Amino acid sequence: MSLIFAYVPYIWPSIMSSLLMLALAVFSFRHRDMPGAIPFAIACIFGLFWSVGSILEFSTVGIDLKIFWRKFQVVFQLPAATAITCFLLAYTWPKRWLTVRNLILLWIVPLIMAVIVFTDHLHHLFWEGFDLNGVLIANPGPLMKYFLAYVFLNFLFNIFIFIWLFIHSPQNRWPVVIMVIGQIIMRLLYFFDIANRGSSNLQIAPVGIAFTSLMYAIVFFRFRFLGPIPLARQAVINQMPIGMLVLDHQLKIVSLNPVAEKMLQISSQKVKNKYIGDVLDAYPQNLMGESDIRQLELYLETGMKERHFLLDILWLKDWRDDHVGQLLLLTDVTEQRAAQARILEQQRVLATLQEREQIARELHDDLAQVFAFIATQGQTIQRFFNRNNTEMADKHLERLIEAAREGEVDIRESIRGMRLSLSEQGLLATLEKYILQFEANTAINTNLITSDDFDVNLLDPMVEIQLLRILQEALTNIRKHADASQVRIKFDVVDSKICVSVQDNGRGFDVDENDYKGTNHFGLEMMRERAETIGGKIRMQSQPGLGTEIFVCVPINRK
Repeated sequence: MSLIFAYVPYIWPSIMSSLLMLALAVFSFRHRDMPGAIPFAIACIFGLFWSVGSILEFSTVGIDLKIFWRKFQVVFQLPAATAITCFLLAYTWPKRWLTVRNLILLWIVPLIMAVIVFTDHLHHLFWEGFDLNGVLIANPGPLMKYFLAYVFLNFLFNIFIFIWLFIHSPQNRWPVVIMVIGQIIMRLLYFFDIANRGSSNLQIAPVGIAFTSLMYAIVFFRFRFLGPIPLARQAVINQMPIGMLVLDHQLKIVSLNPVAEKMLQISSQKVKNKYIGDVLDAYPQNLMGESDIRQLELYLETGMKERHFLLDILWLKDWRDDHVGQLLLLTDVTEQRAAQARILEQQRVLATLQEREQIARELHDDLAQVFAFIATQGQTIQRFFNRNNTEMADKHLERLIEAAREGEVDIRESIRGMRLSLSEQGLLATLEKYILQFEANTAINTNLITSDDFDVNLLDPMVEIQLLRILQEALTNIRKHADASQVRIKFDVVDSKICVSVQDNGRGFDVDENDYKGTNHFGLEMMRERAETIGGKIRMQSQPGLGTEIFVCVPINRK
């Protein structure tokens, strides 16, 4: 057996494919945790042996060595193709189709064929013989046609998997197209080379292997086919709890994920290529193309229930910055809206209970004072009657009648205040209505002033209610105790807070000499409690003969 080697130009395609196969095998092994990586690495190793055998066949001179290296190549051809099939099954359906039983079934024929090829000199079933005419010419045996039929069936099976992956994995379509082109070119050149018994001076089979290796290199190194990014994208699209619809430039549905199908109770096969307005009635018809993103809330009837969705609309642009479609993201916020409604209802109930408790205390204090005064006056009148002092009895009786009338006015004022609620226009409109009634009942001129930077939307609804009650109590105290003719109520924004001042021109008092923190002085303690429940503060300024001014500051709504 001659060990003489000679340089021939036919080896360069095989050298190129060997280098690419080695690089792909290393790359796949480094990503061995990814589905399909190990079978592809094995396929690359088999392809590497195939290419190395091609190099050695072309470069050796003796016919015996050429026959040996031809056998060496063919032994790894079917295993390489079978390993590619295993790679596609493992990648397309991880841990589902590539079972131990299926592996055994897939590898039975390649192993039997390998034994037949290496023992061909004993039975000549695969090759009847070889001739040397510059290149090695193989004469096919009776099993060659079955070998080629199996190669063709394996190729069709791989194409079927590629088609399935192309349909169900949009982000992998370009890699699939590139790999299919490589498979088709390699098979065409391979069958052409077999038909010519390898006698072509062009030696096109190694060219086919090199071309296929290049296609796989583009897929794995350019598109990161085995990396986590494609799988992560697929997982995000299929498993994220957000519905996703992809529209083309004509606003027709191109794709939608399973979550969108479930949310909208539609089938992807039925709605593809349909105008989005025919599927989603709430889609805005006048959406401007210049908008990068828009969000709106939808109410859709799904089954027997109404569901609330947030729709995010994002424009898709190509490398020229032209709009090529839209991405619609649907988020089901039904449970969040229901939870918010429950929280608001709980807050409303709690606020109602607190308001009732507050009003009960205020009524108790007012009525307790009135009834205590009535009881005292009644006992005094009785004593004067027993002493036949009718003059003093009449004076105290007049006080008793005056106290009863004042108590009646207080009760009516409290009932009117309890009946007063915030109108749809908000705090200012409700307060203006109350001031008109206050002026009509008391003849006290009352002015309502707001600064330019004040906005009623800065107040939380609960703060508005408590602030209204505080102002009602302040006006009631002015009516009862201040002997004022004018009142000014001013809303302002000070240090990120809403501050309200209530100033009257009444008789005032000496703050230092009066325990104004007590519950019997102008109801200030009640107002202070209300202010504290909403995170506010209250203070008062007053001097005898110069009136009184009350300041209430509450936090701004930050929502």
